[in-house]
Amino acid sequence: MLPSVLLADNDAAVSGLLAEVLRRSGVEVEQVFDGEAARRRASERVPDVLVCDLDMPKMSGIDVLEALRDQPRQPPTLVISGYLDAAIEARLAQLPFVHTVLRKPFDLMMFAGLVRELASAGGAGPAGEREASA
Repeated sequence: MLPSVLLADNDAAVSGLLAEVLRRSGVEVEQVFDGEAARRRASERVPDVLVCDLDMPKMSGIDVLEALRDQPRQPPTLVISGYLDAAIEARLAQLPFVHTVLRKPFDLMMFAGLVRELASAGGAGPAGEREASA
């Protein structure tokens, strides 16, 4: 059975590219395009990994992640964003299931490797935010 990844990004072109890279690296990908859908889907069936953009309609990515904090189980999460400020970084640091933050643009092969690593670890290892730079 392939690891499951929930990919939440409102940009269809970016989401499509990331989904294709992940599928080729051996994971099953489900795409959602707004924050409400991401929160609902991640709550209904916790994926092996959540990839979450911060800038989304209906509910921001940070609000999605903060809502998931109250769930019995949170998916290991990789955050992707084109812009991060100190306030957002501080909020992300409070979410132990957020393992990595990538600033757009980033290397696609590094991204796929990080997702596979999170999926195979099952979220084990040091919790907390770890920023990877492209």
